[in-house]
Amino acid sequence: MKITTTQPVCWLACLLALLTIVACNPVAASGEGQPPTAVSTAVLTASPAATATSPATRPAPATLPPPATPTAAPTTAATATPTALPPQFTNPPDEALAQTAVAFNAELIRPEMGDTGLWQFAPGTFVHPLALVVREDAAYLLDGGRVLAFDLAQPAPPEVLLAPGDDVAGVPVIEPLDIFAAPDGLLALDRAGDVYRRDWGAAAWALERYDRPIGDTSSHYYVGLDGYENGRFLLETSYKYVMQYVEGVQQALWMLPEARAADVAASGSGVYVLLQEMDSQAGSLHLYRDTATVTAFRPPDLIHQPRQVVAGETAVYVLDENGRRLLVFSPDYGQLRQIWQLPGEVSAMGLTAVGDLLLAGRDRLYFANQPQKLTAVGGGPQLPEPQPHDPAFLAGIRGFVSPIGPNIAARDLQMPGAPRHYRLGVHQGSDFYWSLDSPVYAAADGVVIRAMHDYVQPFPAEFAARQAEAVQLGYTSEEALDFYRGRQVWIQHENGLVSRYVHLNSIDYRVQEGQAVTQGQLIGTVGNSGSPGSLESEDSDVHLHFELWLGEHYIGQFLRPVETRYWVEHILFGR
Repeated sequence: MKITTTQPVCWLACLLALLTIVACNPVAASGEGQPPTAVSTAVLTASPAATATSPATRPAPATLPPPATPTAAPTTAATATPTALPPQFTNPPDEALAQTAVAFNAELIRPEMGDTGLWQFAPGTFVHPLALVVREDAAYLLDGGRVLAFDLAQPAPPEVLLAPGDDVAGVPVIEPLDIFAAPDGLLALDRAGDVYRRDWGAAAWALERYDRPIGDTSSHYYVGLDGYENGRFLLETSYKYVMQYVEGVQQALWMLPEARAADVAASGSGVYVLLQEMDSQAGSLHLYRDTATVTAFRPPDLIHQPRQVVAGETAVYVLDENGRRLLVFSPDYGQLRQIWQLPGEVSAMGLTAVGDLLLAGRDRLYFANQPQKLTAVGGGPQLPEPQPHDPAFLAGIRGFVSPIGPNIAARDLQMPGAPRHYRLGVHQGSDFYWSLDSPVYAAADGVVIRAMHDYVQPFPAEFAARQAEAVQLGYTSEEALDFYRGRQVWIQHENGLVSRYVHLNSIDYRVQEGQAVTQGQLIGTVGNSGSPGSLESEDSDVHLHFELWLGEHYIGQFLRPVETRYWVEHILFGR
């Protein structure tokens, strides 16, 4: 796997022989009956996993959360369905990455077909995983808001254990954001701040921590979950702290440097926190023991576009460069040991019980140092294309500019996917804070499909009724979401996206439903209509709330918060 010279010709012959065996014998391809291989050092996907069990069968609540859920049918299959040809991948040498390894005196690792196993799943099985955890012979993966379970002993389509719209102890699931394999069960962190637990011996989820309503603080935003033994750690990005809790009770809390929270991982007495700079894509990794910074832990200034951290007993792994690179550090002082050049579309990683790495990318699981694990898996739950969290789709969005101002909001709380505790829901757009009646412009060419010229400011009693409804339902209904948007304009664009301009104080008279508009055309002016701040005064909480939608999904859904900011800046500012 370490690439220093050109591979010998005999390797190709061996590979061709292996592929022939796989094509003719799917059982051999799965690794069943094969002798164990050497311990692998890399896996593609993030977080530990546990033994797969059947999904919860509790009935859904009478009224479900908004239809921002995947439309995949949670089907399963008992065995893999091989395709005519075995799966393959390429990973040609990257000279720039090789030079970086030399500069930092680190070993360069480049997984190839000859030394890395691959399970190729049907298109749309998982698109852009956010977390991967392993426990015994099972892996658990988070993608598209769904928690999927994989049997690592036998390749088969995954089982859906949790998804948006499910009911956990009477609480409607909004969108799982992170997962963690604890000794007492599989944990899932919801964007709303709740934590669900599925005991290893049970088939149902329980509510471990309910954080949806307004509490001591009303604008906290937990973006990462991990733990050690039965202690849990929550990473917060709004007030910038890590909180440890046991059995739902806070045990410790410590502040972090001024930065954006990316991920958290625990190992033994150490807690590793991955951060991204406020005004750049540069990242940093920090170690804490007993809430105090370990100053001796000083990784080199190399992390860029940080995405995930996983901590093992002998190494700490950081996925960065938007998933194109894996950095391996020593757990005590942070020396850089290895740089992994990853195959394409890797977005999560996890560690097995013996310290092996498992990697996950689009519809693929990679098994380092286990080339016998080579098979194609058909069937199973699949997502329709395109998906709002598909990097290929997001990278292809062209022709948009900012509707107002040169920058998006500084706080993660003002970005898509952040919680809204006052209404027990999540934010679905980006906030631009400008003065009252500042002009708002069309972000791209399109056709107006909604323009609320006849909007009337609601009475305070109507706001109170909406909040009471949210408390009763446990989330914000679609009708309430539309109420809170206030005066708004929607524009349909040729690429399938719809832009929404929300909280407007006024709408330009030329903006009428069915009329074509051009990029940069005046849409209306900034206000606070629909916002609870409008009850205080006309200039309280004045801002433009801007949303982009793909069908029933908002752009930013099913992404890490640092990824959401990255893609919004790419779409609106070309960065």
